[in-house]
Amino acid sequence: MIHSTDFRQVPEQERPTRWWHWLLSPAGGVVTALAFVPYDFSQLIWVALLPLLYVLWSGPAKWWRAFRLGWLYGMGYYCTSFAWITEVGYVFDIPQPLFLAIAFIPLMAVYSVLPGVWAALAATLLRPSLSRGPVTEGMKLEQKKSVWTRWALLDMVSTLKSATGCAALWVCIEWLRAHGTLGFSWNSLGMALYNGLALAQWAEFVGTAALSFLPVFLSVVIYCALRRCVLHFKGAGRAGRPWDFYATVIIIFCLYAAGLAFSKLYSPLTLMKKESTLQLPVMAVQINKDQQDHIAYGAGPSQYGTYLRATMAAFNEVQQATARQAQQHPELAITQQLPLWVVWPESAMGCPVFRNIETGKLEPDMNTVNVFFAPEGLPMVRDLVQQMGGRSFTLFTGVDEVRLVEEGGRLRTRGMYNSMACITGDFDSIRTVSKQHLMPFGEYIPLANSATWIAQTFADITGTQVGDGIHPGTGSEPIELTLPDSEEKVGVIPAVCYEDTVGDLLTQFVRKGPQVIVNVSNDAWFRNSSCGAQQARNAAFRCIELRRPMVRAANRGVCCAIAPNGAVIDALLKADGTPHLPGYSYAVLPVDREAGFTLYALLGDWAVIACLLLVLLTATPAIIEKIAAKPRRA
Repeated sequence: MIHSTDFRQVPEQERPTRWWHWLLSPAGGVVTALAFVPYDFSQLIWVALLPLLYVLWSGPAKWWRAFRLGWLYGMGYYCTSFAWITEVGYVFDIPQPLFLAIAFIPLMAVYSVLPGVWAALAATLLRPSLSRGPVTEGMKLEQKKSVWTRWALLDMVSTLKSATGCAALWVCIEWLRAHGTLGFSWNSLGMALYNGLALAQWAEFVGTAALSFLPVFLSVVIYCALRRCVLHFKGAGRAGRPWDFYATVIIIFCLYAAGLAFSKLYSPLTLMKKESTLQLPVMAVQINKDQQDHIAYGAGPSQYGTYLRATMAAFNEVQQATARQAQQHPELAITQQLPLWVVWPESAMGCPVFRNIETGKLEPDMNTVNVFFAPEGLPMVRDLVQQMGGRSFTLFTGVDEVRLVEEGGRLRTRGMYNSMACITGDFDSIRTVSKQHLMPFGEYIPLANSATWIAQTFADITGTQVGDGIHPGTGSEPIELTLPDSEEKVGVIPAVCYEDTVGDLLTQFVRKGPQVIVNVSNDAWFRNSSCGAQQARNAAFRCIELRRPMVRAANRGVCCAIAPNGAVIDALLKADGTPHLPGYSYAVLPVDREAGFTLYALLGDWAVIACLLLVLLTATPAIIEKIAAKPRRA
């Protein structure tokens, strides 16, 4: 029989912080960044947090110490993962040391506050028991084993509670990073689960941010289970079975197996076999124009003409390839499928369009406004259709939209919008939808309205009045299009620039029936960096969350078509996997005529709210204990 006095435990030892702890923490952040493109060692995501957990839980449970260690981890993580941001300095000819000092390092320092907060709470309120084990000196062997087994079970309970709280808290801080003033959702830990596509399929139910729960939970279990087994072996002569680790692995394996089934269900091959699937041929075209050239020489109608010629050449290549395939495989009875939709990047339109707010009509003749020039080249879309033998198509392209109001008999500018234009024939057919999620420091300066010196300082340093006159769009109605030469109607979920990384924005456009996400981006601001590849990887999760296919055109980025399971159907890439080349991507999108609503589309970030409740639930006992431990005044 084991008495309560037999189960005395050696308390956790408060070891001093070693100098190498301050190096190990940012090194763990660098290892985490290696799980994402361009490195893509995705398996590292399951163990990348172990260095941080070690330095947090091998020292004293002090809030400020843990915050600093977590902040250093964040700096290693974000500075490595988002190093491509530094390329903007080259575009504006800002010396690299100056850009690092005034922009990159401060921005990463702000982002790293959130991992710092996570570390502070993980080291205090969400800390596992971490006892050194029971006191078993003088006990018989069988009694010693029994006592250690009981200790191990209690430690497992503590581990699972800590793992739940830490994993849920990480989901919450990633949601804050994506929705704060400097909202930036790229490279959440859950995005590293993309390879293999199986675990990524659960984003349909919980959203991408909540996928981060899995790697954090497993990392905590691994750390605590290893520590427990070592202490158990030293105290009882054998290591107990880490049932918590086994159970976690089994659950993840079950999620993986079910994810494989979901991935197959929404794969292009499976969808193409369904009678309800509409086959939509699409093409994304880019000319790979450098942003410095765009700034120095402008665009103008000549750029519009360049895109038209590139599109015509792409049409001819697709037509010839289809003809060759039909000759080589006549048994397949291949019918010619020229693109019904053509997508150009955000930067493609060579000139702005002008819309009269009062009439809703476009103003092709802008003699009363001298700031911009009129879009003489726009009717060339109709000419291209005629040269392609009358084959109609719809063109999507990014455009600067100037909205006007009539005052005193003159049209005056009331704001510029970064928009996506939809053109079905000529200038008169243009429909536009404007970007709602503006880029911080690209299209607006945070806090500039309340502190004008911030915008002025930025303008003095960069020589550019960033965000001058750019306004966010509004609305949540998808664009409804009738396919050329057909009565089929397809809804368009618009995503301008990096809006294809903002899940809760695109959910507002989801409607029942056939829909396609169309993205126009310009990654030339970040030159030959990994920005485009990271954005395309992030965009794939929008397809999974909404179960809608996507076609995207990104200047100097990844022009591609993505299936509803997140798989890339076709992409314009070099042999080494980099996207920096002119050309086109062609694919046939599987569009489900009977597509419904996913759980994420219906409820949004419900899983984040659940995680917040889990954090409160797991942290409350520690809070009560600390309050009770405070000495009361007489």
